[in-house]
Amino acid sequence: MQKLHKEIGNIIEDNDHLTISKVADFIGCDRQELSNFINDGGISFRKLLRLSFILFPKNQQEVMSSWCLRLNTTESIKQSFEYASVTRNIELLRELIEKYRGEKDIMGKYVSVYSILYDFYTNEIGAKDLIWRLEKVGQLKGELAILANIIKCYNYYYVEKYHLMLETGKEAEASINKFGERRLFIKECYLHRIAEVLGHVSLHLNDIDSARYYATRIISADMCAKTVAGATYILGMTYLPEDEVKSINYLQARYEISKTLGEKDIEENARRDLDFAKLYLNVQLDADSDPILQRLQSNKGSEFELKLIKEAIFKQGEEDILVLLGAIARNTTEKLHECRKSFFKQSNYFFASLAAREIRKLGDRSEMLEEFIDFKIETKGDVEFEENFIRCFARIDNSYKSNSA
Repeated sequence: MQKLHKEIGNIIEDNDHLTISKVADFIGCDRQELSNFINDGGISFRKLLRLSFILFPKNQQEVMSSWCLRLNTTESIKQSFEYASVTRNIELLRELIEKYRGEKDIMGKYVSVYSILYDFYTNEIGAKDLIWRLEKVGQLKGELAILANIIKCYNYYYVEKYHLMLETGKEAEASINKFGERRLFIKECYLHRIAEVLGHVSLHLNDIDSARYYATRIISADMCAKTVAGATYILGMTYLPEDEVKSINYLQARYEISKTLGEKDIEENARRDLDFAKLYLNVQLDADSDPILQRLQSNKGSEFELKLIKEAIFKQGEEDILVLLGAIARNTTEKLHECRKSFFKQSNYFFASLAAREIRKLGDRSEMLEEFIDFKIETKGDVEFEENFIRCFARIDNSYKSNSA
């Protein structure tokens, strides 16, 4: 097989729309550095990724996957694992794990940690299993230790240890920010993971500005459709109490993205959350919505409403918004206060705030109630994310477009 650097050089040479200077500018190096790579090999993983975007804009993921499996330096292999994982390229991640299974020392640790993520992505294990699986790997150092802490945050979210999740996420964020230019690709990927973690915990802890801040950065990075969908959900929920149109539009957009992922459970969850929001906001459900939810909407304010909410909870699970709808249906400040207290005890300050807003609608204008509406935990760390902080995944624009396929 022809060496990768020679192959790439031939592709650039054969493309009438590209020059060495244009390609070098796009990937972030000078003409001499790119020429040296074409002649002798040796380029950073990040710049190789940028090459895949400019040379193969129509099938970038397929090409980059094949390149990852041909790389042979320890550093590039490590970064291939992270590329496959953070983009949720499950097939590439599986192939990398199989290729390097049995390796010892540091590469063996990488196989072990990314095998945990693979099993998590493919639902072989749940979030509750992540920490004990990490403990089986043993002591981790450097980048893997930071990644392990980020993985622990997924577990903390599942077991509702939001304050521990926030503390761990911020510590990881501070460590990542110390990475130098040589580790820029890993830095960008890990910051993306941190933005995911802090975006969700920010929503839960009612830090709306921070939730939108992190979600917007994830969407701007456009690294992975699944994470974009998650960030779009966060935005939709933040607007639930203040802008009906924006809330529904974001949740609808999340549902549309979820339909492209090929994962039925994610698509169903997105549709369910969209319909729950419509129920809460009194927006008409679509004709193909869950029949129980349609009956619930048709019977709002009737004597059957509570029975239908209980039926929906039995089928859908004790979702926060259904619990809140049950308290609203009782139409008393006492029941809504019970609901608010329950959410607050769980550190679910966003839904506690929603419950407090419903109490205000019943006429309570006390100062203490306003404090519950506004109560939040500040979640934004010291690291400032630029809006386009994941530059290595930026798609090609018209000025660079190539006809390479």
